[in-house]
Amino acid sequence: MRSPMTPRERMQAFLAGQPIDRVPCVPLILNHAARVLGVKVSDYNANPRVMADAHVAAFRRYGQDMITVFSDTAIIAEAMGTRLSYPDDRAPFVQAPCVRSPSDADGLRAPDPRRDGRLPVYVEACDRLREAVGREVFVGCCFSAPFTTAAALRGTDVLARDLFKNPGLAHRLLKVSLDAALALTEALSAAGAVPILVDPVASGSVLSPKLFREFAAPYIEPLHARIRALGWPPILHICGRTHLLFEAMADLAPAALSLDKADLGEAKRRIGNRVCLMGNVTPTETLLNGTPDDVDREARACIAAAGDSPRGFILASGCEVPVDAPPENIVALIRAAEKYGTRN
Repeated sequence: MRSPMTPRERMQAFLAGQPIDRVPCVPLILNHAARVLGVKVSDYNANPRVMADAHVAAFRRYGQDMITVFSDTAIIAEAMGTRLSYPDDRAPFVQAPCVRSPSDADGLRAPDPRRDGRLPVYVEACDRLREAVGREVFVGCCFSAPFTTAAALRGTDVLARDLFKNPGLAHRLLKVSLDAALALTEALSAAGAVPILVDPVASGSVLSPKLFREFAAPYIEPLHARIRALGWPPILHICGRTHLLFEAMADLAPAALSLDKADLGEAKRRIGNRVCLMGNVTPTETLLNGTPDDVDREARACIAAAGDSPRGFILASGCEVPVDAPPENIVALIRAAEKYGTRN
C-alpha cells in the first residue's frame, strides 16, 4: 500500500485535479503560530526569523496541508504611511489612516516590499520557510486585497462614503493599493510563497453585489491574473457574510474560494461547479470556545455539505484560527479531515 501523501503532494495533486487520499485541511493558522513557538505576537509580527520559526513549529505540531503566513491586514497600508497601534501580545491595528483629506492621496506610492515597513518581514519569513519545510508543504502568505488596503489608508467608514460621494478618490486609492499588492505578489513568488488574497472589508456586510463588482472585483482580477502567470493558484478569502456575493466572487475564478459565515451547502448549489470551496469551521464559537468533539461535529458537517462539491473542497477554519485556540481543537480539525474526508 502506498504511504500517505505529504501535505505538498496532497495539495499539488488536488489542485491539478488528480486523485488524493483525503480532503485537504488548511486551518488558517496565522498569529496562533506565535503561541505554538511560545513567543509574543508582537515579536512574531516584527521579526522574520521568529515568524518563520513559529510557522515551522506550528506545522510540526499540526501537519496542516498549507502554511499560511500573516500578521495583519494593514501591513501594506502601514508601509504607505498609515499608523498602527502595537499591543504587546496581539496583532497590530490601524490607529490613524494616512489619507485624512483627498490631497493626502497625491503623494502615495506603492512601497518596495523588500525595503518598506514590515513588508520585508513577510518576504524573508517566506524565504526561510521555503528553505526549512518547502519540500514538505506549500508556504502561503496572506495579504490584503486592494479594497481592504484602501480602507486602511482612508478609514473604512470614510472609504464607504467615498464610494458614493467621491468615487474618483476611491479608485485612486484602489489603484495604488493594487500596485502595492502586485509588487508584493512578485516578491512573495520569488521567495517561493503562494500569494493568498484576503479582503475582509469587501464582505457582504459592507458592499452590495453592485458595489463589489465596481470597487473590489476590478482590482482583484489583475492580481489573480498575475498570480496565475507566476504559476500559483489564486486563493481568495473574504470574511463575514458573503452569500449575496457568491456569484460575483466566483466570477473572479479563484482556484479556491475561502468562505467564512456562509452556508456551504448553498455555496455548493450556486457556485460549486465553478470554483473549489474552502471552509468553514467557526473560529470563535468552535475552535476557541468549543471542545474537540464540537470541532469534530462541525468539521464533519462541513464535509457532508461540500465534500463532494464538483470543483473540490478544502476543509478549513472560517477565518483566522484564534490566537488562543486550544491546540487540541486544531488537532481535532485535522483528524476530522482524515476520518471523514478519506477518498475510497
